[in-house]
Amino acid sequence: MQTVSIGIPSYNEANNLRLLLDRIFSDNDEATFKTIEIIISDDSTDETPNIVQHYLEIKNKCKIRFFHHDHRRGAASAWNEIMSNANGNVIVMYDADVIPEKNCTSQLVSIIGDKYALCASNPKPLPGDGIPGRASVFIGRWLESVRIKQLSQYTVMGRGLALQNHIAKKVKIPPQVIAIDLFLQEAVLKLGYQVTYNPKATVLFKPASTFEDFSSQILRANRGHGQVMGLHGKVKYNLKRKTALMEAIRNIIKDPVGAASLALSLLILPYYVLKIKNFDSAIWHTAHSTKNIRRNLPY
Repeated sequence: MQTVSIGIPSYNEANNLRLLLDRIFSDNDEATFKTIEIIISDDSTDETPNIVQHYLEIKNKCKIRFFHHDHRRGAASAWNEIMSNANGNVIVMYDADVIPEKNCTSQLVSIIGDKYALCASNPKPLPGDGIPGRASVFIGRWLESVRIKQLSQYTVMGRGLALQNHIAKKVKIPPQVIAIDLFLQEAVLKLGYQVTYNPKATVLFKPASTFEDFSSQILRANRGHGQVMGLHGKVKYNLKRKTALMEAIRNIIKDPVGAASLALSLLILPYYVLKIKNFDSAIWHTAHSTKNIRRNLPY
């Protein structure tokens, strides 16, 4: 049986963290794995410390380890802190603003072994609000379709993944890195280990519903990918143009309104290039419309 450390990097996620912790505790399938600890690396200025203290007092199924910092350090520092302190054979990382569907953790952990050292989850967007929300959903579904077709730079997403601990101990993420997921994927491949994707390991997330938040995510993703290419050199598995185009056409046919929403959102993007601050920094613009995921959950 695998022993698992679940890591959660957190920055002002009080509205979502309680829901995530409840899901983790209710879905701990000890027939498949044993969660020995939950590690939360936190820079919050909201009620997150009080929420964690509540769980420390009422939960005894596994150990909660809480590392709180009084200044914002960026997600890479939080990931490094979690990976360096984890004691499980496998580290499962969840963003604080996602909800893993039932058995997501077991699906991730079950793949980790002699063949695969890193397993990516399947992030699924909840129904989006307004034009930016529909655009975000369209991108999310397109990304899912290209992940199924091939291993690429879009395979590993930081919203949920599993990694062998002894390999995590060999990786140090530079604090300025934005695309932590892609950096980690490339680091694991460069160490000679294999990466995979499990479409059954589903995590739900709330898509951006304002043009500003949507633009911030697009700009940060583009900047992050370029940054990782500068650090690692050429990405090992680039998305094939034919695959990208064919899946785009399929998704346009399935969701023409989402495609039109994306086109309009991209037309507005240049305005936000000038308006948004720090989209090229690890201390990025906080997307407020992706918070409070409970409102968009179907249950």
